[in-house]
Amino acid sequence: MRLSDLRPHGFGHLGVHVKNQVEYTLSAFEQNPIKGVVAKGVPNILRRFRDKFLVVAIPAAVFYGFYDFGSRAQLAMDRKNPADFENDV
Repeated sequence: MRLSDLRPHGFGHLGVHVKNQVEYTLSAFEQNPIKGVVAKGVPNILRRFRDKFLVVAIPAAVFYGFYDFGSRAQLAMDRKNPADFENDV
């Protein structure tokens, strides 16, 4: 038994009518999925990158500075002090 046999109107159509609801559809043959990719898409990507660059770059640079400082401080604390071992045999 096919699932479409269960529903007389087709699978996905409940057959319920909702008042004051308007649906618009466009045929798949009338759509162009790549229309405006180069003309509108590339400038939009550049605009969005320019708008958000400082919002992301400044906190990233600050936190990278914290991370770098912490890593260097940890390496310095992990080193042994040669003056502590001068009198060892």
